[in-house]
Amino acid sequence: MADRIGVYVCECGPNIAGNVDIDKILTVVSSINNVVIAQRYKLLCSEDGKKFLEEEIKKNNLSHLVIAACSPRQHETTFMEVCKKAALNPYLFQLVNIREQCAWITKDKKEATEKAIRYIRAGISRVRYHKPLEKREVEMNPDVLVIGGGIAGMETSLLLASKDRKVYLVEKTAALGGAVVNFEKLFPNMISGFSTIEGMIQDIKKNDNIEVFTNTLIEQALGFSGNFVVKAKRKEESEEIEFRVGAVVVTTGFSLFNPQELTSYGYGRFDDVYTALEFERMNKAGKILLKDGKPPESVAIIHCVGRKEKGYCSRICCLYSLKFSRYLKAKIPEVKVFHFYSDLCIPGKTYQKFYEETKNDGVDFIRAGEVEITERSKGMAVKYDKKSLPVDIVILAPAIQPSPDASKIAEMLKISQDDSGFFSEEHEKLAPVSTSMEGVFIAGCAQGPKDIPDSIVQSEAVAGRILSSIVPGRKLELEARTSEISEALCIGCQTCLSVCSYGAISFDERKRVSVVNEILCRGCGNCAAACPSGAAMLKHFTSKQIYHELMEVLR
Repeated sequence: MADRIGVYVCECGPNIAGNVDIDKILTVVSSINNVVIAQRYKLLCSEDGKKFLEEEIKKNNLSHLVIAACSPRQHETTFMEVCKKAALNPYLFQLVNIREQCAWITKDKKEATEKAIRYIRAGISRVRYHKPLEKREVEMNPDVLVIGGGIAGMETSLLLASKDRKVYLVEKTAALGGAVVNFEKLFPNMISGFSTIEGMIQDIKKNDNIEVFTNTLIEQALGFSGNFVVKAKRKEESEEIEFRVGAVVVTTGFSLFNPQELTSYGYGRFDDVYTALEFERMNKAGKILLKDGKPPESVAIIHCVGRKEKGYCSRICCLYSLKFSRYLKAKIPEVKVFHFYSDLCIPGKTYQKFYEETKNDGVDFIRAGEVEITERSKGMAVKYDKKSLPVDIVILAPAIQPSPDASKIAEMLKISQDDSGFFSEEHEKLAPVSTSMEGVFIAGCAQGPKDIPDSIVQSEAVAGRILSSIVPGRKLELEARTSEISEALCIGCQTCLSVCSYGAISFDERKRVSVVNEILCRGCGNCAAACPSGAAMLKHFTSKQIYHELMEVLR
């Protein structure tokens, strides 16, 4: 049967109609071979417009559909759904963008019209070579893997676990809790850190739908949203653990900048110079003492250690440094406390009040440029701005940086990192806990420095995304526009394996050719672009389709 192509131009209010001559477009395209109908409509994406399209497809018995309207990113799926309702295979449809690419950017109406005609002719030429594709469905796994057993990981696990959803919580150390287990108090309310974290740990232990794996490292991850296969191993054990889950949440926390990289702070050179975490542990042990066993008479807290080297503010260092002042004053009321800072980061009314109360407790704040810890005949001193202040203890507030295994995890899960090495969100405002890999989410300090309330908020956001997208009993619709590799053309170079972001390509050693797993393939097209022999092709974006489209654009 001969092709019956329908062409419909959306006016998009004044957006298209006011900037191109739609009547001229219809006159030109009506004369193209196999175009049986060419019409305009005021707003095709409206409910009336969709109903009109559905009736037109049925009435004219269309075999192919071309719509000239807006960006495919905005309404391609909208019109594909209309095709389904009209019993037309949605892959026999082509959306041509004449709004953003013609009407909005080409000021001359005549020029914009000619450009739109070329684009529509290209769409018609391309759609002739479209083939009907069918989507398949597979069962969606509702279970979740959470990597990292700190406060963000535990909160996420507790929010997600249910009788219909198992959560696997993997922690690389021997115990849950993350860095917070070292904290006696939490700012700004100075509530017990231990009772907060211990309560969460007990809730997890009591929850039959959460399975905890401590001393466990992730080794491999394959799959996609709804169906991930992740392999792990317990430390000092050879047995492999396999997790089959629908989503992965990365809450791997942070590490601290090593002050030994900056000799001016004397870390590792003087006995009584400590990092923030070391001081937290000392305080939690019950006594704040010098190495000689005496209580300190004066303490210097140095802010922003490594900030210049890392290139960003860690947000919470100023606040936990204020908390340290509270520790010191509570245990040694007569101690003198000095804060050396270049800038203070104290956002919000609550934290400002926390700062004011700390300052009024007899704590001195000294704004200084370069700071250096120097040796004295007895003890040490803080040298700053041509001045010197003798102190007994120095506490360093190092910059927060990604966990040491962040790059390895990013590579395994195929998610991106920012310039500082933290995991990148898909969009800062619209998708702040999603990643470049669908079905993989991030929360807590794995995404960047933040306090406990913000980490919990992100955990709640992750739980909301997973609960709404990976629903028990719902099936997962697979991508129809997948890649395929011609055995006849494949030369066995395996370039496609190195560029596949989803682990969807394997190498058949017997045939010496690459093979695509269509269940894992997401149709990104990396393999087709990289294949040196032309063996890899992407359905719906074949060389023939693209060639005929471009020829019409360029003629």
